[in-house]
Amino acid sequence: MSTAPLTVIIPTYRDGDVLRRALRSVASQTLKPREVIVVDDGSGDELPDSICRENFALSINLIKLPRNLGPGAARNTGILASSEPFLAFLDADDEWHPEKLRIQMELMLAPGAPLLSSHRKGFAGTAWSSLNEPINARSITRGAILVANVAPISTVVIRRDAVRHQFPQTYACEDYWFVAAHVLSGIRSVRMDETLARADKPAFGTTGLSGRLHAMQLGEMRTHFSLWATGLISAWEYGPLVVWTLAKYLRRLSIVQLRNVAVHLTDRKSNQMDATPNRGLER
Repeated sequence: MSTAPLTVIIPTYRDGDVLRRALRSVASQTLKPREVIVVDDGSGDELPDSICRENFALSINLIKLPRNLGPGAARNTGILASSEPFLAFLDADDEWHPEKLRIQMELMLAPGAPLLSSHRKGFAGTAWSSLNEPINARSITRGAILVANVAPISTVVIRRDAVRHQFPQTYACEDYWFVAAHVLSGIRSVRMDETLARADKPAFGTTGLSGRLHAMQLGEMRTHFSLWATGLISAWEYGPLVVWTLAKYLRRLSIVQLRNVAVHLTDRKSNQMDATPNRGLER
């Protein structure tokens, strides 16, 4: 096939040039999608219009929401507007490996294919590694999806007719809830052991939503509570998850604090060196 029967959904909110990078990564796919939907989540400027009008050799449908509703609502809008049998999601500040759609759609269209698939995601500017094909795909287990977000949304492809849940209209972990709810609902889900998506920042502790550790913590706890309240997990599963998420939060907080100390010491050393006169030029 020359194109994939797939809609790519990209929510954006004042993302600037990173949206252009995301679209370039879609345009660089060796197997291109038939449809790309960019949902402007109330940015209030014309930059998304300008970027989407650039020549990406893609069929881009730009939908502009009247106000900022959050990435979950933006993705739900994209799902409702989509026309292809498969959906892929890409955050505006992420990008894809050029072979991502070819590899993932081969899996999704094979006999006995899963209804949802994902893969690894790199952070902090991870370089693309050489691919080792055929790529191993393992089932996403109940335990795996509860203790960690093993399927970040920019790695997910799902059959449109398998969508059973909407993204919640929250501003943290709404993507984790969407994937976890589908896995826990029993649809066959797999994860490939290759890194086919990446972000140019660390997983947490930087600017943007990923830097808001408190929001992430509350979002993860809210996700687990909602999964329990809707009957997707039991009380025996929910209780230990509260302790687990708190432990992860403390670990992340410690890592960020150590990182900030290291940056402070590096800047201080650099400033001291700049302030030191070059005695080799003294006479």
